[in-house]
Amino acid sequence: MEDLASILYPNQGMVSYGNRPDGTKKGKGFLGELARPDGSVSTEISAGVQIDGKEMDIPLLVPGLNKKEREYLLSTDPKDKEFFKNMPDGLIDKAVDHANKRIKDGKSVFKEDDEEDK
Repeated sequence: MEDLASILYPNQGMVSYGNRPDGTKKGKGFLGELARPDGSVSTEISAGVQIDGKEMDIPLLVPGLNKKEREYLLSTDPKDKEFFKNMPDGLIDKAVDHANKRIKDGKSVFKEDDEEDK
């Protein structure tokens, strides 16, 4: 049940994580807000990949990443020209596998705001 404050002030406390490359709003992602060394947070970190012959953006911060993979994503600037070249082996595969499973289940590749945390 909603509390009175959330009914009267529905936008209070809402955090904006910016937009994805396609213009849609980012959310908390599958792993929540993860701290970066500079004090900012990351929730998704998108990358463009080919899935079923179609270029699409998918999140890289997905369940199943190991500590080294998470640390790489959080400590490296995704805009750096060496970002993909230096990425740990298997990281993209995990993100693509996660995206494919969600597509198969009829879901967005990105966590939706109304999805419950598992």
